Amino acid sequence: MYQRLFESPEEWGHQETSQEETFFGYAEELGLDMERFEADFNDPAILERVEQSQQDGQDLGVQGTPTFFLDGERLELESITDLENSLDAALDD
Repeated sequence: MYQRLFESPEEWGHQETSQEETFFGYAEELGLDMERFEADFNDPAILERVEQSQQDGQDLGVQGTPTFFLDGERLELESITDLENSLDAALDD
């Protein structure tokens, strides 16, 4: 399911209305156990985890995905080379 979500953010992202129908459609297309999907989708504990993750991201200054952090610092990257250089420098320290 996560792969389907990352492949189609234009279909469900930045919406002001519930995308429940879209997500259930994806689950059905993927052949997921719909009873379990619905139970998980409506589970307050899972909602709490999602909301906490969202708050953590906001607290850290995440403005979109992907966002990379290294040693607690958010990386400003423009290319994969920037990421490779940051990782190499951290490994050299």
